[in-house]
Amino acid sequence: MSTIHPTAIIEGDVQLADDVVIGPYCVVSGTVRMGAGTRLIAQCFVTGYADIGMNNTIWPGAVLGGPPQDLNFDHECEQPGVIIGNGNMFREGATVHRGKTEEPTRIGNDNYFMTNSHVGHDSVLGNNIQMATGSMLGGHTVIDDRVIIGGGTAVHQFCRAGHGAFLGGGTAATLDIPPWFTLTSVGVCGSINIVGMRRSGMSKEDIASRKWVFKTLYRERRSIKGAMDVLQERGESDPIAAEYVKFIKASERGISWGTKRNHVRK
Repeated sequence: MSTIHPTAIIEGDVQLADDVVIGPYCVVSGTVRMGAGTRLIAQCFVTGYADIGMNNTIWPGAVLGGPPQDLNFDHECEQPGVIIGNGNMFREGATVHRGKTEEPTRIGNDNYFMTNSHVGHDSVLGNNIQMATGSMLGGHTVIDDRVIIGGGTAVHQFCRAGHGAFLGGGTAATLDIPPWFTLTSVGVCGSINIVGMRRSGMSKEDIASRKWVFKTLYRERRSIKGAMDVLQERGESDPIAAEYVKFIKASERGISWGTKRNHVRK
């Protein structure tokens, strides 16, 4: 049987795996599913349509599945909800809002959401992501695997951070951030995430190829169009260059600037 503290409130269509733990003063309300090993420590709120996987830990003050911060959204509407994978940690005050369009907000596996971090409605997050204290995702953001977002950093709605990107603390992403690039100031990728690539076990050859892509985009006074021509040519024999070509072509907002002295936008 699940372990439910007598002060907790469970209401609605709630289904708990046998070893779920619901701590003191927690509220679980709505159409909620929780997988084995998930633990609500105390004083947290899970609501709406929420499908939560196994071995997640939710700390006091966290709110999962709350309605979007949209004046036109019906707060009584549970759908399309939020779907959360396995092994995630939601620290004190973390918030995840449910989707408001046709698709739910989605979070993958083994992510760490530090105190007062926020995931906006309709966002899609992968695996092994770290969001530091006070970091914020606007609605419809896409955060790929292994991204790190520093404390107090904001990501504009509809932006994407590519695999392995590092967003420095106290800044903001206003455009897309290519894989393994580092956001160093508002809207600017000033360096590349060498440490993250090494920690991931990436080969020296692949690291060198990504450094070449960064240099081509941001250090050789090329326009994005001019850089894309060079990347596409190399991409015929280099899958990493081809990866960046695909990312940039798929970008709806455009990619972040380089430093002003080295990056031509036209």
